[in-house]
Amino acid sequence: MRPLTLFGRATLVIALVSFAFQAFTITVITWFALMPLGRHATSDLAALMIDTARSWVSEPVDERVWLQERIFRVHRLQVQDPRGPAGAFPRQLPYFRLLETALGARLDQRIELLASRASDGEEWYWADLPIDGDIVRVGFPASRVDVQPWLAMMLILTVGTVVALITSGWLAQWLIAPLSQLALAAQRVGQGRRPDPLPESGPAELAALARSFNRMGEQVQELLANRTTLLAGISHDLRTPLARISLALGMMSEKPDRDLLERVMRDVDDMNELIARCLEVSRDFAEQESIEFDLCDLLAEVAGERAHEGAEIHGRKGPDCRVRAKPLALKRILANLVDNALRYSGGQPIDIEYRLVDGRVDICVLDRGPGIPESEREAVFRPFHRLEPSRSSATGGSGLGLAIVRQLADANGWSVDLAARDGGGTVACVRVPLAEAGAAPYGGAHFTPADASTTMHANNRSSR
Repeated sequence: MRPLTLFGRATLVIALVSFAFQAFTITVITWFALMPLGRHATSDLAALMIDTARSWVSEPVDERVWLQERIFRVHRLQVQDPRGPAGAFPRQLPYFRLLETALGARLDQRIELLASRASDGEEWYWADLPIDGDIVRVGFPASRVDVQPWLAMMLILTVGTVVALITSGWLAQWLIAPLSQLALAAQRVGQGRRPDPLPESGPAELAALARSFNRMGEQVQELLANRTTLLAGISHDLRTPLARISLALGMMSEKPDRDLLERVMRDVDDMNELIARCLEVSRDFAEQESIEFDLCDLLAEVAGERAHEGAEIHGRKGPDCRVRAKPLALKRILANLVDNALRYSGGQPIDIEYRLVDGRVDICVLDRGPGIPESEREAVFRPFHRLEPSRSSATGGSGLGLAIVRQLADANGWSVDLAARDGGGTVACVRVPLAEAGAAPYGGAHFTPADASTTMHANNRSSR
């Protein structure tokens, strides 16, 4: 039955592979080493047995006792004269068949070994050799070929299998323990709980996986926190105008007032804008496919949409650049950065430029506003975090603009950051890797001086 756990399967696979390799190794050693050695050894023994038989036949009868003692002492062979009882025996070793083959090849006839047991209990093996018309029985004791290859093979296989099982179990545990921790941590994330950070150690692949999972856990927790903050902020921002609308309607039921009606309409517009932003974010996150497009056209579109609304925007055209990305998400990011810059530029011009650096496209929006303190440059990316403490959208915006920028950038593998601009103001840059954004050939690695400037007017509509 196949194991169900990854540990069991990994252990079984490693053990089976080790066992198969041992069997293959034994087969190769047997076929290419032991068998040739066995053939050579049996050929030499066959020659010695035949020479002994010929010496026995040629030796005078009264000298054969001396010859018997000598051949046993020197070669551990014996001539059985007269021949005694002997019979067939099971040939468990290939050595005996090789010896029969060697004897038959030298005598040009089939020779079959026989076996008998001596009075001391030792087993002897005999060959009846036809020499000059006589049959000479020459034999040797079992101790002369006292080898046990099958036992050696069984010991090798048994010990090798035990070692392979222990090693594979330890190796599988070492490799799979981090995966078990990862599975447990993933369950905790699925339950909405934050798991303890995984140890970022061990093999490079598992360490990289642990780092990625730890980052993912942080991002999930941040997304959950942002969702909670977003829902709470939307509820708060909707409750305030709803309360004003309810109060105004109560007052208008007693005494109609045009100013009250206009305030109600403004509150409705604010609510519609907040809801529209949430719907736009949902649409941008739902965008699935990356397409290739001209970055200059996208920047001109973002600026052109504000051409009739009031502020001055300078576009600096860099080298021709075609990128492959999600255009709705990138446009939303750029639009929010432009709107944010317009809101805080104090009526001064803003600049849009891009440059190609180290395999990425840096698209930057520069303003001459009051700037953002360094301690607040990460905080402003949180939903509903505003540098201006009031909840008025007229002075502080909705607090969603930069939060949407960061979340869209993270979702697409881009990065966005804020920095101080030389001479005052803020530089907001989104960085799109060219590994994801396929670019056409460029003239150079840096943007060229401004060769096109667009003056347009835009309404200051976004927020920090």
